[in-house]
Amino acid sequence: MLSCLSQISEYIPHLFLTAVMIIVLPACVGRELGIRRAYIAALMRLFEFATKRIERERSRKFVMSTSDNIIEVENKISSLESQKEMLQEGYEFQFEDVTFLVKSGIEAVIDDEVTKRFSAEDLPSWNLLSRTNHSYHYISLRLSIMWFLGLILRYCFLFPLRVIMTVGGCFWMFITMLPLSVMPDSSLKRKIAYFVNLVSFRICCRAFSAVVTYHDEQYLPKPGGICVANHTTTLDVCLLMQHRPYAVLGQIHGGFLGWFERTLSKCTNHVWFERSEVRDRQFVIRRVRDHLDDPNNYPILLFPEGTCINNTSVMMFKKGTFEIPSIIYPVAIKYNPWFGDAFWNSSKHSMLQYLAVVMTSWAIVADVWYLPPMERLPNEEALQFAGRVKAAIARKGGLVDCEFDGQLKRMNIKAFYREQSQKIVSDIIRKSKYFSESAESNDAGSPSERTLASNETTFEIDGEKIQTSESNVGKGT
Repeated sequence: MLSCLSQISEYIPHLFLTAVMIIVLPACVGRELGIRRAYIAALMRLFEFATKRIERERSRKFVMSTSDNIIEVENKISSLESQKEMLQEGYEFQFEDVTFLVKSGIEAVIDDEVTKRFSAEDLPSWNLLSRTNHSYHYISLRLSIMWFLGLILRYCFLFPLRVIMTVGGCFWMFITMLPLSVMPDSSLKRKIAYFVNLVSFRICCRAFSAVVTYHDEQYLPKPGGICVANHTTTLDVCLLMQHRPYAVLGQIHGGFLGWFERTLSKCTNHVWFERSEVRDRQFVIRRVRDHLDDPNNYPILLFPEGTCINNTSVMMFKKGTFEIPSIIYPVAIKYNPWFGDAFWNSSKHSMLQYLAVVMTSWAIVADVWYLPPMERLPNEEALQFAGRVKAAIARKGGLVDCEFDGQLKRMNIKAFYREQSQKIVSDIIRKSKYFSESAESNDAGSPSERTLASNETTFEIDGEKIQTSESNVGKGT
């Protein structure tokens, strides 16, 4: 037995070397052998079988499943369906309508539309990865055997192979970009740098078994423009830069990611800035303009959301980028969650921890859509232009267009949004007959006990603007 294992161990280095050469050499010439797409097709058949098996077991006994909605959004006590009905003319506040307000508050706490964008996307069924099904649980003997075999495949074969390929890609990047850093600027250097960037990121994408489908390549970003995309993970950069090189605009990081940024900057011009410089908007805009004015530089790639979102929505774009008079090339990126969760929760995982999670997943499968270039219209505000680009990306990628700031992942919601909801409820109650009777009884009291100052205010509910009268209410409210 031991002699047999020793003989097998002698062939393992040769097998890994052969696998690396099969993947690295096609990356140098920009070709695919079709192995990864055949692997993805086999996984799809496996998932279809597992889903049918789960449905069969579910019909016999209870099997835990996931759903996009944590709670069932219904209202069986009050006839109201939204706050918009409360603000319509002729509405009369009833005592049982309090239940609608209480229910709405509970729904917002349990299953709000913002904070769930910062957690991993749930699947309707099981993809044989225990981390996407909360924890492993027994469904049937056949599925348990398939899960165990997949575990051995992912951790004992794919993970070591992917680590070797990642190290090899970083080594290739370092040894090829270091000589370029001492070469004078010339057309030859730019051509070599273009090729080196493509091969480096192709190797990195193959290290994650990434299968990317690019759509509408006629709209590929060109020098002198800015490419903006929705942001799910740092792998977004690899997926885009294996198709064509970009100059990345972003903050300087530490650790492995910081080393990666410094290595990239050895042969191409990127726009990095310190965290303290982010607040100086004019400084960043000036750096970007200087970069775009040089026709030899690559187009700038940036992610206006400023943070990673979980592949279900696009959150508010920062307007600073859209104040620059330049052509914007929108790009929509959508990952297939069946093969692995691409979302990077930076507040939970470090970069190396995240890479370990990705490398032990089945694969990274994504679609990239290049949208027609967009320019700022005359008399259009930068924030309006940012919203128009964001809406186009969300529509093309099948994502939810969310108006909230992605930085809510790291900070509390602004007081303005809370006060806006409080003013809406205050105006609803003020219009009711109960409030009117209370107001008439309070007219005889001291003026300092209750003060009203009304003016017209516009609120937006369910995408519609509604004109109401704002009321500043003192102790009586």
